[in-house]
Amino acid sequence: MKRLEILCDDRLGVVQEVVTLISQAQLDLRGIELGHQRLFVRISSQPDSSVNINRQLLNISGVSAVAEIPFMPSEHEHQELKLLMDRFPEAAVSVSRSGTILTANQRFADLRQSLGDAGSGIDSIIEPELLQQTIGQLEQGQTPNLTLHVNERALYVEAIASSRDDEAKQVNTILLIFRQPAEMVSKLQHWNRDKSFTFDQLVIQSEAMQRVCHDAQKFASLSEPLLIEGETGTGKEMFARATHLARASGKPFLALNCASLPDSAAENELFGFVANDAKTTKPGLIELAEGGTLYFDEIGEMSPYLQVKLLRFLETGKFRKVGSEQEVAINVKVIASSQKNLQALGKQGAFREDLYYRLNVLAIKLPPLRRRRADILPLARFFINLGCSRLQRQPVTMSKRAELALLRYNWPGNVRELENIIFRALSKTNGTTLSTRHLQMPLLKPLAVDGAGDDDVAFKDLVKSYERQLLEYLYPIYPSTRKLAARLQMSHTAVANKLKEYGIEVEQTKEL
Repeated sequence: MKRLEILCDDRLGVVQEVVTLISQAQLDLRGIELGHQRLFVRISSQPDSSVNINRQLLNISGVSAVAEIPFMPSEHEHQELKLLMDRFPEAAVSVSRSGTILTANQRFADLRQSLGDAGSGIDSIIEPELLQQTIGQLEQGQTPNLTLHVNERALYVEAIASSRDDEAKQVNTILLIFRQPAEMVSKLQHWNRDKSFTFDQLVIQSEAMQRVCHDAQKFASLSEPLLIEGETGTGKEMFARATHLARASGKPFLALNCASLPDSAAENELFGFVANDAKTTKPGLIELAEGGTLYFDEIGEMSPYLQVKLLRFLETGKFRKVGSEQEVAINVKVIASSQKNLQALGKQGAFREDLYYRLNVLAIKLPPLRRRRADILPLARFFINLGCSRLQRQPVTMSKRAELALLRYNWPGNVRELENIIFRALSKTNGTTLSTRHLQMPLLKPLAVDGAGDDDVAFKDLVKSYERQLLEYLYPIYPSTRKLAARLQMSHTAVANKLKEYGIEVEQTKEL
C-alpha cells in the first residue's frame, strides 16, 4: 500500500484529474482525503516499477509536489490515539456518535470479555439514549461521569470529547475511560502527561506564577490543609503533586475525584469498610495515605453528606471505617482543589462554609493562562519536546505566525488546552515546523468586558476593564513598553504607567 501527499492549487477539477490519472495507471484507489491546497491518496502498490505515478501526477496543472508519506492524516490520528490508549492503566474505547467502536485498548477487550459482550458497538454496555445524553453534555462544555451497572458489576465511566467539529459545534467521537470502584481512587493521572514534576521542574516564567509557586513551596512544609483554586486546565493537580513531592517524596499520594462516585462508593473508598461478619475489611484512602498526601479533586462537587464526614476528620484527625465504631488516628496532608468559587458556594448554601474555612487555612489561586501570557511559548515548546519524545520523532520548531497565534488566543481551556492543541498538531504533521495550519485553533474570541451585563457598573469601570484586557492581550505580542507604545500610538511613559496601574508584569529585559 502506498500513501501520497499531493501539493496543489485549490483549482476546480484537480481532484477529478488526480482520480482519473490513478485509474488510468490501473492502480486501486483505496482512500482519498482533502486538505488546504493538498490531497492525500492511498493506492495499491505499483505492479510495475517502471510506472512512476509520482512523476505523472506532477504533470497535472496546479500540482507542485508529490511525496510519499507513512500515514494518511486520519490514519495518523488513529495510530496516535491507539498508542495513547494502550498506555492507559484503565479500559478505554473511542466511539462514534452512533456508538460504533473505532479504537480500543486491550484492557477494554478484556473488560468486554469478562462482561460476556462480543458486539461491534457500545450499546450493550451503555444505552444509546445515555450515550446521546453524554454527547450532549460534552457539547455544552460539561465533563460527564457515568455510573453503570452491567451484569451486577458497577463501572464508573469518564467521557472525553476526542474529536470536534467547531463549525457545527458538534462532538464527533468520544473517549470513554472505564474504571471499577477500586480504580477510581488510584493516583490521578492525566492520560497525556507525566505528573511527577517538582516545583523546580515546572515551566514558569511569568511573575504571577512565580509568586504562586513561591507561596506553594512555603505551604508545602506545613501540615495544615491546602486549597488550590483555579479555572479548569490551569494545573491544580500538578501543583498538588509538586507540593507533595516537596514535603513527602516517597510517601503515598492518593486522590479522590469528588464528582466521580456516588456517596456509598465514595464513602467506602475514602474511609474503608468492615463487613458485618468483621472478617472482611478494606482500608480506605485516608488510611492508605498515612504519612503522605490525600488530594480531593473538584471538592466543590462533594455531596453534603461526605462534607460533614470530611469536616469531622479535619477537625479531629480521626475517622471510622464504614461499619465500625473504632476511631483511627491518621497523619496525612489534605490538599483540595476546585474550579468553582467555594466561598460563593458557601454563601449560596451549596457548600458548607465551616468546611470551606477549615480547608482555606492555606490557599493559592492559579491564574488563567490568558493572565500569564509570558508562560505560553515556554509551555508550548515544552509540550512540543515532550510530544516529540513520546512519538519518537525529530525535534520540531514553531513558525513565527504560529507563535503569534498562540499568544493572541484567549485559552479558555488554559494549559490543558494548549497541551492538547500542540499534541494534535504534532500528530498531524511529519515536517519539522509547526505552522498555524497545523495548530487548528478555534477562531479567536473577541475580548469580553467584565461586568458589561450588570446594571450597576459605571461606564468608566467598563472602559477600565476593556483597557486592562486589551493591554494584557497586546503586551505579549509587542513585548516592550516602547513597542507597545508605538502600536497604540501613545507615549512610552503613558503605556508604562498603564501597565503598572493594571499590575501587568513587564519583562525585565533591556529595550533596544
